[in-house]
Amino acid sequence: MYNSRMWEQRDYPRLFRVGQAEELGISRHHLLYTRRCPIVLPGVRMDRDTTESLRTPEWADSSWTGDSLRLRAARLKFPNVLADDVTAARIFGWPLPKSQMNDHLYLCTTDRNLRIRLPKVSLRRTQHIVPAHWLDLPVLMPAEVFIRLGARLSLDDLVKAGDAGVGNWHGPPQMCIDDLNSILESRRRLQGREKLLEAVRLIRPGVDSPQETGLRLWAIKVGLPEPTVHPQVESQLARGTIEPDLGYEDAKLALEYDSDLHRESTEQWTRDNERDEALVDAGWTVLKVTRKTDYRQLEAKIRRKLALM
Repeated sequence: MYNSRMWEQRDYPRLFRVGQAEELGISRHHLLYTRRCPIVLPGVRMDRDTTESLRTPEWADSSWTGDSLRLRAARLKFPNVLADDVTAARIFGWPLPKSQMNDHLYLCTTDRNLRIRLPKVSLRRTQHIVPAHWLDLPVLMPAEVFIRLGARLSLDDLVKAGDAGVGNWHGPPQMCIDDLNSILESRRRLQGREKLLEAVRLIRPGVDSPQETGLRLWAIKVGLPEPTVHPQVESQLARGTIEPDLGYEDAKLALEYDSDLHRESTEQWTRDNERDEALVDAGWTVLKVTRKTDYRQLEAKIRRKLALM
């Protein structure tokens, strides 16, 4: 399902079931009295002395690595399971609230006889499963994962996850809005259905970050017109088309969200300045937004520019 260049090969400790230790040349001493083979899941361990090279997203951090290890360990012990719910969303790289960023493993299967009684592991048994693979990891189809999140996330967090899924944050889009609408139309009984319908209505392709999504949703909530995602601005200075994060074309007003990364990266800071200069040269006003922005003042500035006071 995933065939982007935004991945790399990384070395991981080899996983094995405890019953395979002897045939792999791993002694009981190594299992019980050394740090060579820590437990990943009960019955499954890793061998730090033996590695295997696996495809990994370039953006993957230690949290993602932990999720992928636990998922592969679960698959080794229970071959018919897939990543479900927030575990699959984390594997996809979707933004989630801090309350959902933990080491609990959510799995699903069509095997109605399978039972898993392990700490911090939940199994959902259902016939409504469309399996997929993401970088060789067994996962539930992205659109199905999004539907699962409907009962767990707030509307804003759901839209952020949806924007990530239909966008190109971490490679090509993982789903499309038509996929989501098809599921919602075919299933009448869904927990959080109204919230899901509203979230799908608010999802926009092409968004680059959860901060951009949050800024757009804020504008709607305070009664401003919805800004366009990446409006196309022709620039003679840039000799082509530039795309601010958000914008109001008629008023030639651009909204740019600058995260801490923008200031820490000299290369990114230079690109941002060049883009802003090109926008100003094209007759646009640029309003910068950061996590320290006073949004009441920002709203007033936008209303003045749009003649909405």
